[in-house]
Amino acid sequence: MGKLLIILFSSPLQSENTDTVCKLASAAVEEGHKVTVFFDVEAIYSLLKNQSAKASKIAELLMKGARVLLCRESARIRGIDTKNGLIEGVVESSLGKLAELMEEQDRVIAFG
Repeated sequence: MGKLLIILFSSPLQSENTDTVCKLASAAVEEGHKVTVFFDVEAIYSLLKNQSAKASKIAELLMKGARVLLCRESARIRGIDTKNGLIEGVVESSLGKLAELMEEQDRVIAFG
């Protein structure tokens, strides 16, 4: 099957994009695709343990086999503790790695 990269930029508090991304990624994983979701800018707030509704949907994605990445610099700028404050299974990454991922994927979808 194919490789899909989904990039999310929008805040979980101002948009339904997080829910849409979770549904899309879940459906793609269930169809056998290799899915990576990259959270950047305000979207990283979706990955906080205390974001119960969003966090549980993302935890489900991780359990299904999707890879969830977080922009390390976006977290640093916002003062987010990436060692203790995130959903278990989220991996720190970078914009450089995102550029590499974009080259490797069959499809890339971005939600602003």
